[in-house]
Amino acid sequence: MLTGKTASKGRALGKVFKFEKKELHIKKETCEDPKQCLKAFKDALAKSSEELRALRDRTLEKLDEDHADIFEAHIEMVNDVEIRNQVIAMIEDKKSAQLAYKTVTDQFIEIFEGMEDEYFQARAADVKDIQHRVLSHLLGEPIKDMSMVDTDTIVFATDLTPSDTANFDFSHIKGFVTETGGMTSHTAIMARAYNIPAIVGVKNALNQVEDDMLVYLDATDNKIHLDPDDATIEKAQTAIKADERHLEILKEYQHIKTKTKDGVHIPLFANIGSDRETDVLDENGAEGIGLFRTEFLFMDSDKMPSETEQIESYKKVFSAIQPVIVRTLDIGGDKALPYLDQDKEDNPFLGKRAIRLCFEEIEMFKTQIRALLKAATDQNDLRIMFPMVATRDELIRAKNIVSEVMDALAEQNETYQKTVHFGIMIEIPAAALNAEQLGREVDFFSIGTNDLIQYLFAADRMNSAVSYLYEPFDPTLLRLIDTTIKAAKATDTEIGVCGEMASNLDTALILVGLDIDELSMNPSSILEIRRALSKIPMDALKTFAEDVLEQPDAHAVKACIKRFKESFDM
Repeated sequence: MLTGKTASKGRALGKVFKFEKKELHIKKETCEDPKQCLKAFKDALAKSSEELRALRDRTLEKLDEDHADIFEAHIEMVNDVEIRNQVIAMIEDKKSAQLAYKTVTDQFIEIFEGMEDEYFQARAADVKDIQHRVLSHLLGEPIKDMSMVDTDTIVFATDLTPSDTANFDFSHIKGFVTETGGMTSHTAIMARAYNIPAIVGVKNALNQVEDDMLVYLDATDNKIHLDPDDATIEKAQTAIKADERHLEILKEYQHIKTKTKDGVHIPLFANIGSDRETDVLDENGAEGIGLFRTEFLFMDSDKMPSETEQIESYKKVFSAIQPVIVRTLDIGGDKALPYLDQDKEDNPFLGKRAIRLCFEEIEMFKTQIRALLKAATDQNDLRIMFPMVATRDELIRAKNIVSEVMDALAEQNETYQKTVHFGIMIEIPAAALNAEQLGREVDFFSIGTNDLIQYLFAADRMNSAVSYLYEPFDPTLLRLIDTTIKAAKATDTEIGVCGEMASNLDTALILVGLDIDELSMNPSSILEIRRALSKIPMDALKTFAEDVLEQPDAHAVKACIKRFKESFDM
């Protein structure tokens, strides 16, 4: 049995898929037998073509011809005559097949990346993809393709990045287990968005499982049962069916507004990271998007997304639901861009990240603002939220940059959204303590509790050694949030919460009692919280929140929550 930290609750039975990305090392070797090396090269091309044809056929069956055409283009590249002939010439000159293939394809990648046309720039990524596939076969490291999974699967990995999960088929993925990561890792966020159970921080997990091993993932009890016996399987199936029945009950709350028992409306919004996640909004009953993490579009790519690519992505989100609160690029800390030259920092969470990075990479920032303004032309307004704002000067500077971009678009006779509402993330204690002054400059606040907790207690949220300090139930934090809410009310500034505290039922009840205007959360949490709020009057929630603020420590707060929930039979 393995244990870790539950990042997304639920239970699942499935077979292990070890998602391992091995770095390919190409040595500068010679080939003593060109005939043998040529055979290895042609075999690698044939295997790659066979895999790509299978992917094409599977994609055509599950999606459509447009998506399948991507693999058709890759098949053509694998068999490109010019690449093939250049590689053969190098092999005949006694270069190893893998060195020859990498050398030739690197040249094509460089050529495509250097072109101004966006279509040809995108072809560089295609060549990189087929390069990795062919080299994997030449080195005896065949690719394990997640898109070929066709049975209930539990994915085991060291960690999962946005690009790793971009092409996952979530109809067959039933759970995640990772060796690293925490509640705010991409794995955890993705799992909660798709309502998939996940346990993270499981040390040495990959070495303790084998592909196709049956696993019972119990992310309600934080346990992973390896190769379970019949009794455990029967218990798992019973528990999974009970979970399914509970989800059916929650579906009754899918298409109604969130109201307390006495009719007070508390909008529940969704946090998303890309336009691919909009398909979960309706099924989870989202009333809007309270946090659109735009940086995932940048992290999903091996090059800077163009203005056109950004516009297309933003438009898909804007057309899916309203309102949408867009957070500008939040890069830095635990999120980096491989194509952006960022200096190594001793304390990256305290360094050049989010709005600070955007001020330095000003053209990147302006391009994003231009794309947002152009993409929102069919909307009533555009809601832009700046992350990591510490001072009023930073806020004014960010707003001025948006004004500059708008003026430039007007001079160019471009069509763009002229009605913009500004907001900031409250995630730095200085901003929370200065909320009344900042509130005079913005239309809304959103408290980012993930970072606010780590900055308040000086505890890196990714560092397990100080995880005991990362405590959302600490009354010091709750009093700071209460102070921020009161400051927002004093300036008539709309205020919500978009951190993990909004997704947790216990802390969500406290936040509503503290008079928060809205909560934005992982989509899978919405129905559970909507159901709970429908059973409790607002007066009771306010009295409960007042009681919580008087508690001396986190343990006392949790005991208070337990008593309150029991009083409403929850």
